[in-house]
Amino acid sequence: MVKALIVGTGGIGARHAANILALRPGAVLIGVRTEPTETTTRLGMKLVPDLAAGIGERPDFAVVALPPALHGKTAGTLLAARVPVYLEKPPAVRVADLESAAHAAESKGIVTMTGCVLRHMPGFQRLRDLVREEVLGPPIHARLSVGQWLPDWRPGRDYRDTYSAQRALGGGVLLDLIHEIDLARFLFGEFETVRAVACSSGTLEIDTEDTADILLCRSGLTVNVHLDYLDRARQREGRVILSGGTVSYDVMDGRVAAYSAETGRWREIAGKDDFSTRQALTDAMAHFIDCVSQRAPCEQPISDGLRSLALVEQARSGAGLLA
Repeated sequence: MVKALIVGTGGIGARHAANILALRPGAVLIGVRTEPTETTTRLGMKLVPDLAAGIGERPDFAVVALPPALHGKTAGTLLAARVPVYLEKPPAVRVADLESAAHAAESKGIVTMTGCVLRHMPGFQRLRDLVREEVLGPPIHARLSVGQWLPDWRPGRDYRDTYSAQRALGGGVLLDLIHEIDLARFLFGEFETVRAVACSSGTLEIDTEDTADILLCRSGLTVNVHLDYLDRARQREGRVILSGGTVSYDVMDGRVAAYSAETGRWREIAGKDDFSTRQALTDAMAHFIDCVSQRAPCEQPISDGLRSLALVEQARSGAGLLA
Protein backbone atom coordinates (compact mmCIF):
# COMPACT_ATOMS: atom_id res chain seq x y z
CA MET A 1 0.00 0.00 0.00
CA VAL A 2 1.33 3.41 -0.98
CA LYS A 3 1.77 6.02 1.74
CA ALA A 4 2.11 9.59 0.42
CA LEU A 5 2.95 12.75 2.35
CA ILE A 6 1.25 15.84 0.91
CA VAL A 7 3.05 19.04 1.88
CA GLY A 8 0.75 21.80 0.68
CA THR A 9 -2.87 20.68 0.55
CA GLY A 10 -4.23 23.59 -1.51
CA GLY A 11 -5.36 23.50 -5.15
CA ILE A 12 -2.50 21.75 -6.93
CA GLY A 13 -1.53 19.68 -3.87
CA ALA A 14 -5.09 18.41 -3.57
CA ARG A 15 -5.15 17.57 -7.27
CA HIS A 16 -1.98 15.53 -6.92
CA ALA A 17 -3.46 13.77 -3.89
CA ALA A 18 -6.60 12.88 -5.85
CA ASN A 19 -4.45 11.54 -8.69
CA ILE A 20 -2.48 9.37 -6.26
CA LEU A 21 -5.75 7.84 -5.02
CA ALA A 22 -6.91 7.23 -8.57
CA LEU A 23 -3.60 5.62 -9.54
CA ARG A 24 -3.18 3.64 -6.33
CA PRO A 25 -6.61 2.89 -4.81
CA GLY A 26 -6.29 2.47 -1.07
CA ALA A 27 -3.28 4.77 -0.82
CA VAL A 28 -2.78 6.42 2.55
CA LEU A 29 -2.59 10.21 2.30
CA ILE A 30 -0.91 12.21 5.05
CA GLY A 31 -1.39 15.96 4.91
CA VAL A 32 0.78 18.50 6.71
CA ARG A 33 -1.91 20.76 8.14
CA THR A 34 -3.19 21.61 11.61
CA GLU A 35 -6.89 21.96 10.76
CA PRO A 36 -8.99 19.88 8.34
CA THR A 37 -10.61 21.40 5.28
CA GLU A 38 -13.44 20.17 3.11
CA THR A 39 -10.82 18.91 0.65
CA THR A 40 -8.64 17.06 3.14
CA THR A 41 -11.75 15.44 4.62
CA ARG A 42 -13.08 14.43 1.22
CA LEU A 43 -9.74 12.86 0.32
CA GLY A 44 -9.54 11.06 3.65
CA MET A 45 -6.22 12.60 4.62
CA LYS A 46 -4.64 11.89 7.95
CA LEU A 47 -3.33 15.24 9.20
CA VAL A 48 -0.05 15.87 10.98
CA PRO A 49 0.98 19.25 12.43
CA ASP A 50 4.38 19.71 10.82
CA LEU A 51 6.95 18.32 8.42
CA ALA A 52 8.88 16.44 11.11
CA ALA A 53 5.72 14.57 12.08
CA GLY A 54 5.07 13.81 8.44
CA ILE A 55 8.54 12.33 8.00
CA GLY A 56 7.93 10.31 11.16
CA GLU A 57 5.04 8.58 9.38
CA ARG A 58 7.65 6.96 7.08
CA PRO A 59 5.97 7.87 3.76
CA ASP A 60 6.97 6.16 0.54
CA PHE A 61 7.27 9.60 -1.05
CA ALA A 62 6.25 13.22 -0.60
CA VAL A 63 4.57 15.78 -2.84
CA VAL A 64 5.61 19.38 -2.18
CA ALA A 65 3.20 22.03 -3.46
CA LEU A 66 3.84 25.14 -1.38
CA PRO A 67 4.56 28.78 -2.26
CA PRO A 68 7.88 28.72 -4.18
CA ALA A 69 9.78 30.49 -1.40
CA LEU A 70 9.25 27.39 0.78
CA HIS A 71 10.16 24.77 -1.82
CA GLY A 72 13.92 24.70 -1.36
CA LYS A 73 14.01 24.29 2.42
CA THR A 74 11.10 21.84 2.50
CA ALA A 75 12.40 19.61 -0.27
CA GLY A 76 15.90 19.74 1.20
CA THR A 77 14.62 18.52 4.58
CA LEU A 78 12.71 15.66 2.98
CA LEU A 79 15.65 14.59 0.82
CA ALA A 80 17.98 14.65 3.85
CA ALA A 81 15.53 12.22 5.46
CA ARG A 82 15.79 10.04 2.31
CA VAL A 83 12.17 10.64 1.30
CA PRO A 84 11.58 10.64 -2.51
CA VAL A 85 10.13 13.98 -3.59
CA TYR A 86 7.77 15.17 -6.32
CA LEU A 87 8.39 18.93 -6.29
CA GLU A 88 6.02 21.40 -7.89
CA LYS A 89 7.45 24.14 -10.08
CA PRO A 90 9.48 26.21 -9.63
CA PRO A 91 11.79 23.91 -7.65
CA ALA A 92 13.08 26.85 -5.60
CA VAL A 93 13.52 30.62 -5.82
CA ARG A 94 17.27 30.34 -6.33
CA VAL A 95 19.30 27.37 -7.55
CA ALA A 96 21.53 27.54 -4.47
CA ASP A 97 18.51 26.91 -2.23
CA LEU A 98 18.34 23.26 -3.30
CA GLU A 99 21.23 22.33 -5.60
CA SER A 100 23.47 20.61 -3.04
CA ALA A 101 20.62 18.69 -1.43
CA ALA A 102 19.24 17.53 -4.78
CA HIS A 103 22.57 16.30 -6.14
CA ALA A 104 23.46 14.57 -2.87
CA ALA A 105 20.11 12.78 -2.73
CA GLU A 106 20.12 11.74 -6.38
CA SER A 107 23.68 10.44 -6.08
CA LYS A 108 22.34 8.09 -3.37
CA GLY A 109 19.55 6.84 -5.62
CA ILE A 110 16.74 8.81 -3.96
CA VAL A 111 14.03 9.40 -6.57
CA THR A 112 13.13 13.02 -7.30
CA MET A 113 10.95 14.70 -9.88
CA THR A 114 10.19 18.25 -10.97
CA GLY A 115 6.54 19.05 -11.73
CA CYS A 116 6.89 20.71 -15.13
CA VAL A 117 3.97 18.91 -16.73
CA LEU A 118 4.05 20.41 -20.24
CA ARG A 119 6.66 17.73 -20.93
CA HIS A 120 3.96 15.10 -20.37
CA MET A 121 1.62 16.44 -23.06
CA PRO A 122 1.76 14.33 -26.24
CA GLY A 123 1.41 17.48 -28.34
CA PHE A 124 4.72 18.84 -27.08
CA GLN A 125 6.35 15.41 -27.24
CA ARG A 126 5.50 15.18 -30.94
CA LEU A 127 6.76 18.71 -31.52
CA ARG A 128 10.02 17.84 -29.76
CA ASP A 129 10.47 14.71 -31.88
CA LEU A 130 9.94 16.71 -35.07
CA VAL A 131 12.49 19.30 -33.96
CA ARG A 132 15.08 16.89 -32.58
CA GLU A 133 14.87 14.57 -35.60
CA GLU A 134 15.18 17.60 -37.91
CA VAL A 135 12.26 16.42 -40.02
CA LEU A 136 12.02 19.98 -41.38
CA GLY A 137 15.66 20.82 -40.84
CA PRO A 138 17.31 22.36 -37.78
CA PRO A 139 15.50 25.05 -35.78
CA ILE A 140 16.58 28.65 -36.36
CA HIS A 141 14.18 30.69 -34.25
CA ALA A 142 11.21 30.10 -31.99
CA ARG A 143 8.62 32.12 -30.11
CA LEU A 144 6.90 30.64 -27.05
CA SER A 145 4.18 32.65 -25.33
CA VAL A 146 1.83 32.25 -22.38
CA GLY A 147 -0.52 34.72 -20.77
CA GLN A 148 -3.61 34.69 -18.56
CA TRP A 149 -5.40 37.32 -16.49
CA LEU A 150 -4.19 36.59 -12.96
CA PRO A 151 -7.55 37.27 -11.23
CA ASP A 152 -9.02 34.38 -13.28
CA TRP A 153 -6.48 31.81 -12.04
CA ARG A 154 -8.03 30.88 -8.72
CA PRO A 155 -11.79 31.59 -8.73
CA GLY A 156 -13.24 32.57 -5.38
CA ARG A 157 -9.92 33.80 -3.99
CA ASP A 158 -8.46 37.32 -4.01
CA TYR A 159 -5.50 37.05 -6.35
CA ARG A 160 -3.61 39.64 -4.28
CA ASP A 161 -3.47 37.13 -1.42
CA THR A 162 -1.85 34.41 -3.55
CA TYR A 163 1.88 33.77 -3.81
CA SER A 164 1.79 34.90 -7.46
CA ALA A 165 1.22 38.48 -6.29
CA GLN A 166 3.86 38.48 -3.55
CA ARG A 167 7.59 38.75 -4.17
CA ALA A 168 8.38 37.43 -0.68
CA LEU A 169 6.58 34.15 -1.48
CA GLY A 170 8.33 33.63 -4.82
CA GLY A 171 5.69 35.08 -7.12
CA GLY A 172 6.02 36.87 -10.45
CA VAL A 173 5.79 35.56 -13.98
CA LEU A 174 9.43 34.53 -14.31
CA LEU A 175 9.17 31.95 -11.50
CA ASP A 176 5.44 31.24 -11.72
CA LEU A 177 5.44 30.58 -15.47
CA ILE A 178 8.73 28.68 -15.59
CA HIS A 179 6.88 26.06 -17.67
CA GLU A 180 7.74 27.95 -20.89
CA ILE A 181 11.43 28.23 -20.01
CA ASP A 182 11.48 24.52 -19.25
CA LEU A 183 9.59 23.84 -22.49
CA ALA A 184 12.32 25.65 -24.43
CA ARG A 185 14.91 23.31 -22.94
CA PHE A 186 12.68 20.29 -23.55
CA LEU A 187 12.25 21.17 -27.23
CA PHE A 188 15.66 22.55 -28.11
CA GLY A 189 18.21 21.56 -25.49
CA GLU A 190 20.54 23.87 -23.61
CA PHE A 191 21.28 27.56 -24.16
CA GLU A 192 24.42 29.65 -23.77
CA THR A 193 23.12 33.16 -23.04
CA VAL A 194 20.02 34.74 -21.53
CA ARG A 195 18.67 38.26 -21.91
CA ALA A 196 15.47 39.54 -20.30
CA VAL A 197 13.27 42.51 -19.54
CA ALA A 198 10.47 42.38 -16.98
CA CYS A 199 8.23 44.88 -15.28
CA SER A 200 4.99 45.44 -13.43
CA SER A 201 2.44 47.37 -15.44
CA GLY A 202 0.61 48.48 -12.30
CA THR A 203 -2.61 47.05 -13.67
CA LEU A 204 -2.95 44.39 -11.00
CA GLU A 205 -1.67 46.25 -7.92
CA ILE A 206 0.85 43.54 -7.07
CA ASP A 207 4.51 43.78 -6.08
CA THR A 208 5.74 41.17 -8.59
CA GLU A 209 6.50 41.49 -12.29
CA ASP A 210 3.40 40.83 -14.42
CA THR A 211 5.12 40.66 -17.79
CA ALA A 212 8.49 39.47 -19.04
CA ASP A 213 10.27 38.77 -22.31
CA ILE A 214 13.29 36.50 -22.37
CA LEU A 215 15.72 35.79 -25.20
CA LEU A 216 17.50 32.44 -25.00
CA CYS A 217 20.44 32.02 -27.38
CA ARG A 218 22.95 29.51 -28.56
CA SER A 219 24.85 29.20 -31.82
CA GLY A 220 22.35 29.14 -34.70
CA LEU A 221 19.23 29.43 -32.56
CA THR A 222 17.33 32.15 -30.70
CA VAL A 223 14.16 31.57 -28.70
CA ASN A 224 11.93 34.39 -27.51
CA VAL A 225 9.77 33.55 -24.49
CA HIS A 226 6.91 35.85 -23.47
CA LEU A 227 5.18 35.56 -20.07
CA ASP A 228 2.37 37.64 -18.62
CA TYR A 229 -0.40 37.78 -16.01
CA LEU A 230 -2.40 40.19 -18.17
CA ASP A 231 -3.95 38.49 -21.20
CA ARG A 232 -7.72 38.53 -20.72
CA ALA A 233 -8.20 35.98 -23.53
CA ARG A 234 -5.78 33.39 -22.07
CA GLN A 235 -3.23 31.97 -24.46
CA ARG A 236 -0.41 29.46 -24.67
CA GLU A 237 0.98 29.29 -28.17
CA GLY A 238 4.16 29.35 -30.19
CA ARG A 239 5.90 29.11 -33.52
CA VAL A 240 9.12 27.36 -34.50
CA ILE A 241 10.97 28.37 -37.64
CA LEU A 242 13.14 25.63 -39.11
CA SER A 243 15.36 25.64 -42.18
CA GLY A 244 12.81 23.63 -44.16
CA GLY A 245 9.50 24.76 -42.71
CA THR A 246 7.53 26.08 -39.77
CA VAL A 247 5.63 24.52 -36.88
CA SER A 248 2.94 26.33 -34.89
CA TYR A 249 1.05 25.25 -31.78
CA ASP A 250 -1.92 26.55 -29.85
CA VAL A 251 -2.69 24.79 -26.58
CA MET A 252 -6.06 26.52 -26.08
CA ASP A 253 -7.26 25.44 -29.52
CA GLY A 254 -5.48 22.09 -29.12
CA ARG A 255 -3.38 21.84 -32.25
CA VAL A 256 0.12 21.49 -33.62
CA ALA A 257 0.57 22.05 -37.34
CA ALA A 258 3.69 21.69 -39.47
CA TYR A 259 4.36 23.51 -42.75
CA SER A 260 6.82 21.97 -45.21
CA ALA A 261 8.56 24.31 -47.64
CA GLU A 262 9.08 21.32 -49.93
CA THR A 263 5.38 20.47 -50.29
CA GLY A 264 3.96 23.93 -49.63
CA ARG A 265 1.36 22.37 -47.31
CA TRP A 266 0.39 22.34 -43.65
CA ARG A 267 -0.41 19.11 -41.82
CA GLU A 268 -1.71 18.66 -38.29
CA ILE A 269 0.43 16.48 -36.04
CA ALA A 270 -1.47 16.86 -32.73
CA GLY A 271 -5.01 17.68 -31.62
CA LYS A 272 -7.13 18.68 -28.64
CA ASP A 273 -6.67 15.45 -26.69
CA ASP A 274 -2.90 15.91 -26.84
CA PHE A 275 -3.00 18.99 -24.56
CA SER A 276 -5.06 17.85 -21.59
CA THR A 277 -3.66 19.35 -18.38
CA ARG A 278 -5.65 16.86 -16.31
CA GLN A 279 -4.13 13.91 -18.19
CA ALA A 280 -0.63 15.40 -18.11
CA LEU A 281 -0.79 15.75 -14.32
CA THR A 282 -1.99 12.15 -14.01
CA ASP A 283 0.70 10.85 -16.35
CA ALA A 284 3.42 12.79 -14.52
CA MET A 285 2.37 11.38 -11.16
CA ALA A 286 2.09 7.86 -12.60
CA HIS A 287 5.64 8.16 -13.92
CA PHE A 288 6.90 9.36 -10.53
CA ILE A 289 5.16 6.60 -8.55
CA ASP A 290 6.44 3.97 -10.98
CA CYS A 291 9.98 5.29 -10.59
CA VAL A 292 9.68 5.24 -6.80
CA SER A 293 8.39 1.65 -6.93
CA GLN A 294 11.21 0.59 -9.24
CA ARG A 295 13.84 2.79 -7.58
CA ALA A 296 14.63 4.18 -11.01
CA PRO A 297 15.50 7.79 -11.94
CA CYS A 298 12.67 9.97 -13.26
CA GLU A 299 12.79 11.61 -16.66
CA GLN A 300 13.09 15.04 -15.02
CA PRO A 301 14.71 14.84 -11.60
CA ILE A 302 14.95 17.95 -9.44
CA SER A 303 18.53 18.51 -10.64
CA ASP A 304 17.18 18.91 -14.18
CA GLY A 305 14.43 21.26 -13.00
CA LEU A 306 17.17 23.37 -11.41
CA ARG A 307 18.77 23.79 -14.84
CA SER A 308 15.57 25.46 -16.01
CA LEU A 309 15.58 27.53 -12.83
CA ALA A 310 19.16 28.60 -13.61
CA LEU A 311 17.89 30.20 -16.83
CA VAL A 312 15.13 31.93 -14.88
CA GLU A 313 17.68 33.15 -12.35
CA GLN A 314 19.78 34.63 -15.13
CA ALA A 315 16.68 36.27 -16.58
CA ARG A 316 15.69 37.71 -13.19
CA SER A 317 19.21 39.04 -12.69
CA GLY A 318 19.31 40.59 -16.14
CA ALA A 319 15.94 42.22 -15.55
CA GLY A 320 17.13 43.71 -12.27
CA LEU A 321 14.91 41.56 -10.06
CA LEU A 322 17.65 40.00 -7.93
CA ALA A 323 19.30 41.92 -5.13
